[in-house]
Amino acid sequence: MNWLLLVVAYLVMESIINLVFHFVSRKLKSDENRKLSVFKGVLERIFVITGLMLGYPHVIIAFGALKIGTRFQGSSRITNDYFLIGNFISLLAALLFCQLAAILLS
Repeated sequence: MNWLLLVVAYLVMESIINLVFHFVSRKLKSDENRKLSVFKGVLERIFVITGLMLGYPHVIIAFGALKIGTRFQGSSRITNDYFLIGNFISLLAALLFCQLAAILLS
């Protein structure tokens, strides 16, 4: 029964993440850089805090790698923002899913 709940939870999470990516990609096409910067900062902090609180100090390494990855020359600003935001959302979802899986499988 726990495996069935785990699969259902995963499918729900994937649906939510895809919906979030849809809105994020639409948002990045606008010129509201200030709001985007605030959103990125909040998302970065949520990611790092959640990872640390769940006992995964390795999120700091992932955070640094993603930040460095957006600093490469030759990429457009929107592409870098989409890369950074998308990866933080994916990693945050993975952290939360791991926590949910631990709860459901215990």
